[in-house]
Amino acid sequence: MPDFVIQILSSSLDMLMWVAGFFILFSVLEWVTPCNAKQPLSPRNMVTDVMYLLIVPVLSRFVRIGYVALGIMIVFHNTSEEHAIYYLTNGYGPLSELPVWLQAAIVFIVSDIILYWTHRWFHGHAMWRFHAIHHSSAPVEWHSTYRFHPLNVWLSFTLVDMLMLFVGFSPESVAVMGTFNMIYSAMVHANLNWTFGPFKYLFSSPVFHRWHHTAEAEGMNKNFAPTFPLLDIMFGTFYMPEGKLPQTYGVPGANIPDSFFGQLIWPFRKDTRNQA
Repeated sequence: MPDFVIQILSSSLDMLMWVAGFFILFSVLEWVTPCNAKQPLSPRNMVTDVMYLLIVPVLSRFVRIGYVALGIMIVFHNTSEEHAIYYLTNGYGPLSELPVWLQAAIVFIVSDIILYWTHRWFHGHAMWRFHAIHHSSAPVEWHSTYRFHPLNVWLSFTLVDMLMLFVGFSPESVAVMGTFNMIYSAMVHANLNWTFGPFKYLFSSPVFHRWHHTAEAEGMNKNFAPTFPLLDIMFGTFYMPEGKLPQTYGVPGANIPDSFFGQLIWPFRKDTRNQA
């Protein structure tokens, strides 16, 4: 069996183990401290979301190869391919000489700032039809974090990760943040009534992010920051009213299919483009 197939199968098995762990953890937490107590379970939603989890990363491997080739042409055009690959797999320059924990912290902050703005871009007229797939989850659950159209992933998360490598950060520092973001993102999408109290302006909470997913007009186009709400405060997009919780989710009137493959095609349909 080819090595890349073995790697894909191994990676998929690892992800399924994470899913199993999240399922147990969040089932208990959502039962104890739910945000929306009567939120119905949706096995169909979970199946669709897990398909995103298993299939999109496989496709993203090929996109990363394209980004690497393009980046080498732009950044390392005066360097041999062998040296360029060495730099990308080990880090290079002053940034790579920092301790891994400090590199990861810088990657964390810089990535959050970039992703805040790419998130707002995807809420704009031209790109909304791709990001609407993520907002189609109704109800919103911890596994909704996986539901992103591939183009949304490749033009935000994947691209930002590759930019961090090309400016010199070590792959280890980027990988550390990747693992953290996977756990944190599942938590903020979970059906939990956590606001983080006095720390609500420092870190994104489940209630903070659920207001972003609400179908209610007052909460739309708010709370774009992946981790640091201070960005929303700075740029006037923070919304988290005291004593009130979001109740409805989804994209009303969009008629987005429930199935994985239907959602992949939906943004390219002529009637969808006319709506965007």
